[in-house]
Amino acid sequence: MTPQNMREYLPTEAVTQIHQTSMRLLENVGVDFPYPAALAVFKRHGVRTAGTLVYLTEAQLLQALATVPQQFTVQARNPARNVTVGGGRTVFAPGYGAPFIVDAVEGRRAPTMADYHALVKLAHALPNQDMSGHLLVEPGDISADTAPIQMLHAHMVHSDKAFLGSTVGQRGARHTLEMAHILFGGDLRDKPVCLGLINSLTPLRYSTEMLEALVTYAEARQPVIIAALAMAGSTAPVTLAGVLAVQTAELLAGVALTQLISPGTPVIFGSTSTNIDMKSGALAIGSPELSQMIAAHAQLARFYKVPSRSGGALTDASCVDAQAGFEGMMALLTTVNCGVDFMLHAGGILSAYLAFSFEKFVLDDEMCGMVRRFHEGIVVEPVTLAYDVVAGVGPGGNFLADDHTVARCRTEFWRPALSDRAGLEAWMAGGQKTALDRARQRWQKLVAGHIDPPLDEITARQLRAFVEEHTG
Repeated sequence: MTPQNMREYLPTEAVTQIHQTSMRLLENVGVDFPYPAALAVFKRHGVRTAGTLVYLTEAQLLQALATVPQQFTVQARNPARNVTVGGGRTVFAPGYGAPFIVDAVEGRRAPTMADYHALVKLAHALPNQDMSGHLLVEPGDISADTAPIQMLHAHMVHSDKAFLGSTVGQRGARHTLEMAHILFGGDLRDKPVCLGLINSLTPLRYSTEMLEALVTYAEARQPVIIAALAMAGSTAPVTLAGVLAVQTAELLAGVALTQLISPGTPVIFGSTSTNIDMKSGALAIGSPELSQMIAAHAQLARFYKVPSRSGGALTDASCVDAQAGFEGMMALLTTVNCGVDFMLHAGGILSAYLAFSFEKFVLDDEMCGMVRRFHEGIVVEPVTLAYDVVAGVGPGGNFLADDHTVARCRTEFWRPALSDRAGLEAWMAGGQKTALDRARQRWQKLVAGHIDPPLDEITARQLRAFVEEHTG
């Protein structure tokens, strides 16, 4: 029995006020869409435009939202690994977009494509990562023009989990769809096989590159996450209510565009917005304000009846330490307890999105398992209430050898892969290894033992040919 979501974080009247303010912004201030194909779609549906600004009325917006699926399934090449978004269980996907790696031995360094392959293998192996991701890190030793294709190929070969696609303009989106067609075959319309991450530019704007990708995915009816990273006090008002109003307006305009292009296209309403640190001016993703935004955004998504994305094991810490742990766990637990449907950055992120850590990736996956176990709740029924068991053992007895315990001892409790429960004496005798030591050993063992999941030779050959054609 899954526990109910946390109490609704905002009062009903606060949600109404945010909605009304967002509608006023859409109708009177507008959202900038600097892409002719997007503007043409809005004009074709009677939406007022002026230059590149688009002005949606509340009626136009709500009519478009009505066709957004509340639930959809992303296909994996292994059907057992398909993921359902909006099914009541938060989907976990790894970190995304880090320009650096923080290594437990070497410190900060630029990622390589070899690192990228290792991370994809690790994402495949970790039990709580539901997808293998896409832009885990930005490899610096290959051409930026060909990197998206090489990264997609790594996910398709090293993992049979579902993956995210490229949103580097129209070209990146088309290459994603062409490679997905090779991998899955057949007509991909109405068969979600990847997700594209479309980021808005707060306040109230989208880049041409993101719009090119959005239009390409929507025309193919492939799912997109439309997400904002508004910074309170910098790119958005300093007040969180103001942030919610601004980002809701810009996100809903993007969601509306997907539905005007192709009604029923799966779309996720996303946010990782937070505050800046007023002392340093830096982004603060380990703050309690981030969790406040997660809770409020999830509630707004339910108000609009659209799937939500937020959260992750997010931290401002620049190394894997206690700060990274407690900040990451707060965001993880908030995200799951508030009913968010899709979590990007579920593992690996350090230093406010600037770095990825192999060690933190496996530690975060352990935390994902803990949070997932908590969210499962407590099963209350006659066999778990165990009246007859208690009556049989009686006062002063012991349950360790009871048949009820023996039958359930391997399945009743969550079992950690990294956490140390052996006790102080065993820890001292075993070399006094820290969580960081154990995490390093675990990721290295998982990567070293990786075996690519089976892929038929014709498909593998066609994918290799595509990569060679477009990267040679």
